[in-house]
Amino acid sequence: MGKKGKKAQAGKPKKLTPKDIRKRLDVLVKKLEEELKGVDLFAPLPPAEDCAICLVPLPRKQIRETWYKACCGNIICKACYIENKASINKQNEEKTGKKVPLTCPFCREPEPTSKDGELARLQARCLQGDHNACFIMGDLYRKGQFGIPKDDLKALDCHIRAIELGSSEACLAIANRCDKGDGVAVDKERVALFERIGALRGDICARNNAGCSEYYDLGNHEIGIRHWKIAAEGGHQGSFNALRNIYNANCKRPGKEFITKEYLDFAYRACHRAQMEVKSEEREKHWTTCDEFA
Repeated sequence: MGKKGKKAQAGKPKKLTPKDIRKRLDVLVKKLEEELKGVDLFAPLPPAEDCAICLVPLPRKQIRETWYKACCGNIICKACYIENKASINKQNEEKTGKKVPLTCPFCREPEPTSKDGELARLQARCLQGDHNACFIMGDLYRKGQFGIPKDDLKALDCHIRAIELGSSEACLAIANRCDKGDGVAVDKERVALFERIGALRGDICARNNAGCSEYYDLGNHEIGIRHWKIAAEGGHQGSFNALRNIYNANCKRPGKEFITKEYLDFAYRACHRAQMEVKSEEREKHWTTCDEFA
């Protein structure tokens, strides 16, 4: 190959290969194992952030119940996005008789008029090191949505990058892939590792799944129940149901000795209170309306 050919080849982005992804995943696993050393695995969930518009705490299952602003990286609840959009459109039509491009309530950037424009902003946020953008990009590649062709390698690459940048949701995504052998080898130990990291970073679903892995897959019943207790107190219904089922099984399922009637009553009230804190009329109304990034 001549010099021109080598220069042209050097200018092209390197194509992802399964071997490259495996190496990156191995490096990430070693880094996360170091991250786990000396930390409190059962630290309580961090407080939920408030939506900047309605000031109601954001739901903990963020990817399905919130709206990511790719222009500036802010996150609001989907209900506020829909209500704000409808209100501004109505005002513009009353004043001018026609729709006017919406602007972001935070950075005042006009909203893109096409999916390509929104996608370009999302990709730009990825280049800036935004872990939320990397996670969403990974999901779009995994599902083949938003005009993006399905690509499992790129999806895994984006999710690995998101975890490196601090994402909790991406930990759960890779844990699911390790559990099912989806593009990677089935590895229950890695499943548990990614779930623990996701739980420590505040993901309530990762905390619940960590309980499932410990209790069912690894046989660590007390540890699994401790994870479920944290998730239940944060509002995860599945975790509370697991605790209640163990208690009501009357020792037919292991672990009842770690759950008292008094604690179950406390967990029920805490779970219900956490669920009510993130509810509003607008969120109930628009629960499934907006689904582009879900």
